Amino acid sequence: MTEQDRFERTLASLYRAALADVNWVSAAALVNDTIRTGGHGLSYGDPCGGVEPKVFLHRLFVGRERREDLEQLYLRDYFRRDEVILRLFGLRDGEVAYKSDLYTDQEKKTSAVYNEFRRVNQSQKGLFMVFDEPDGRAIVWSVGNSAERGGWGHDQIETVKRLAPHIRQFVRVRHAMANAGALGASLAELLEDGRSGFIQLDRRGRILEANDRARDILLKRDGLCDAEGVLTAGIPEEDAELQRVLARALPPYGVQGAGGSMKITRTKARTPLVLEVHPVQGMGADHRAWEVGALVLVVDPEARPRVDPDLAAAVLGLTPTESRVAVELATGQTVAGIAHELGCAESTVCTHLKRVYRKQGISKQTELVRRVLSLEALRGPQEGG
Repeated sequence: MTEQDRFERTLASLYRAALADVNWVSAAALVNDTIRTGGHGLSYGDPCGGVEPKVFLHRLFVGRERREDLEQLYLRDYFRRDEVILRLFGLRDGEVAYKSDLYTDQEKKTSAVYNEFRRVNQSQKGLFMVFDEPDGRAIVWSVGNSAERGGWGHDQIETVKRLAPHIRQFVRVRHAMANAGALGASLAELLEDGRSGFIQLDRRGRILEANDRARDILLKRDGLCDAEGVLTAGIPEEDAELQRVLARALPPYGVQGAGGSMKITRTKARTPLVLEVHPVQGMGADHRAWEVGALVLVVDPEARPRVDPDLAAAVLGLTPTESRVAVELATGQTVAGIAHELGCAESTVCTHLKRVYRKQGISKQTELVRRVLSLEALRGPQEGG
């Protein structure tokens, strides 16, 4: 297998894992092999989240396995003591930084993070990259030591840079899919999702299907519209960018597509729409999946659903805490975010969710989201007119 073949295989795996609930570990293993490192980590958070940065996602992969023990160890014992956290957010967007350069000479002698966690984790000589997000949040890509005897070489660094925009897009889409409760959903199930807009394009870029929320957005023709089957933006400059993003996601047959993000300006709303354009490579087992070339996720920041936790508890037969966890998850919060709000561990939130699943006789997050959002139209007495 050539280096280019390995690179494209890694991209294909990443794009599949962004939509699925179970493929991240295999994609992460390919990333490690492609850039020739022992491991890497991904974090997504808010660097200005109050007293300390908030972490919404934190994953660490060593070789071909996810190391949840190391994730928990770092967040529990080292995160608040890590001297480089605030320095990371001073890096330029997409800049490659050597971890050893971010610690002072004195810290290299005294830092518990550098001398304990990063030494055991074999990442003292690794790399950092930070990707600034439009909402003020940031993605941190932490790469372990080079597996090459001579350390990081020019070709390796160039491979890291080539992979970086795809890593950024992977985290963006996976986070958006998780917020929509749609990880692991089939293409048919996405069309039934009520929290975010989903548009399916064929391999020529024409609209095949759109769910109700996306169709409502298109019918308003405020920034984004359906022009005789073609997805277009109202502002010419934005439409030109949209067509470029779609073209990258829908290359000639046999070439791996690349995802992209952009904002669409609206005249009747304060905030723009956010589009995540994602190539689809034969996702799913049904014959229709092979017709779909790209998936467009349309996020409306002003359209977060509202469900009364007390109402959800009464209708679904949940405890107050279970109801709050279920509603928060269904309306866009992450497990890490819920844990932060409740002041408990992520494992505790997961325990509550398991109880909710058991009581509802379901097994997938998409089913829970659909069930909770079905209550959105109901209003408690205090909201009556």
